[in-house]
Amino acid sequence: MLNLIDVGGAGGLQGKWEARLGTIAPTIFEPNTAEAEKIRDKYRGHKDIRVVERGLFNVSGKRTLHLTHHWGCVSLRQPNFEFLAKYPIAKQFKVVGEKTIDCHRYDELFARGEVPKPDVIKIDVQGCEYEVLEGFGHLLEGCIGIELEAHFYPIYREQKLLHDLIGLLGSFGLTLVRLSPINHFEGDIVEADAFFLLSREKAKTQEEKTNRTLVAEVYGL
Repeated sequence: MLNLIDVGGAGGLQGKWEARLGTIAPTIFEPNTAEAEKIRDKYRGHKDIRVVERGLFNVSGKRTLHLTHHWGCVSLRQPNFEFLAKYPIAKQFKVVGEKTIDCHRYDELFARGEVPKPDVIKIDVQGCEYEVLEGFGHLLEGCIGIELEAHFYPIYREQKLLHDLIGLLGSFGLTLVRLSPINHFEGDIVEADAFFLLSREKAKTQEEKTNRTLVAEVYGL
């Protein structure tokens, strides 16, 4: 089975991965207690799915979660209204509250035996993708595929952009293979779903080659 790590899993697994239940073992991270319980209820009959009620980052400790008008804009980073102000969507980023959550490095949870070695990672954490990936540490070396939301312009303060992610993941043999623009910014290409695969030359074993083909199929390649 492939170990799928879903970071920011409100609403449950993507349909393309739900269709693979039985051949994947998902670990879903969702720090919001109410949302985490909804996920548990949704997958009550699936023993291979675990829900972890924690946040991930590159440093373990407590961090402030900025709650926004629209739940999909909630982030550990503050919205960058210097950039957002020119778009109607800016109002969805209005901060309406704050919450302190526990964040952890993934590799530390792995070292304690609390989470599995990742094969595939999906990240939706609104501007903190780079830091979450850093928290996986050396475990990124064994990843077959990574899907995340990336930005060409900073919609959150001090966030890393797509080129930073390409550089980080490239050092682990992961190559950008697809971009799917997200149209939230009046036709401007500000953000996109980015898909990375283990490069062909890095997929040396038969298992890695087989898993790479499977993940490529799920990614629509």
